[in-house]
Amino acid sequence: MARLVVYGRSGYCPDMMRWDRWVREHPLAYVLFDIDVDTDARAFVVRHTGHRSVPTLVIAPDDGFDPIEDPAALIRSARDVDRGSMLTEPSAPTIEAFLHRNGIAFGGAGGDPSIVAPNIERAGRHRAPIGRA
Repeated sequence: MARLVVYGRSGYCPDMMRWDRWVREHPLAYVLFDIDVDTDARAFVVRHTGHRSVPTLVIAPDDGFDPIEDPAALIRSARDVDRGSMLTEPSAPTIEAFLHRNGIAFGGAGGDPSIVAPNIERAGRHRAPIGRA
């Protein structure tokens, strides 16, 4: 099984506002890390996208946070590019195709709109997912 991990930010970001709107319309369960406060999460996003690009959606194993498989290499901007196990700054149609292909339920089909998660330890450091309702 796999789960959705989203790397986002709590500060103003038009792409995060678009993601939040999409989630309100299509509830689903996911773990969210705030790159504004979590240096490990920020480093992860920069390493995989070249920038602080959010939201970055990752298909991870149920017991992890890293991609279930290595994402495809970038040949241009990461914006709205489905990289297999990773999607960054996506449009609504790309989100839906990405989630369907990876077996992530959304929109009342098993999704849980409550995404508040407990503190999670990773690589010896605490990562505190943030919840968005």
